[in-house]
Amino acid sequence: MQTIFTNFRIDPTPRRADGEYMAHARISANAADGSQTDIFMSGDLAGFDLRADAVEFATKWAKEWLATRFG
Repeated sequence: MQTIFTNFRIDPTPRRADGEYMAHARISANAADGSQTDIFMSGDLAGFDLRADAVEFATKWAKEWLATRFG
C-alpha cells in the first residue's frame, strides 16, 4: 500500500483475469480507533499485459479521485 496524504491509503493490487492484470483501487482511511475503513473501491478500471502498468494506472486514478474529492 502507498500513503497518499496522511489519512488515506491506496491499495492498487491488480487481479489476474483472462490473461490480463485488471487495474482497480481500494482507497481506505484510518478510523478514530486506528482501524482501516474503506472509503471507495473502484471496480475494474482497465486491463493490462504487465502488472506494473496496472498498478501505475490504478495508483494514478486513485490519486486523481482523492484530489477531486478531498483536495
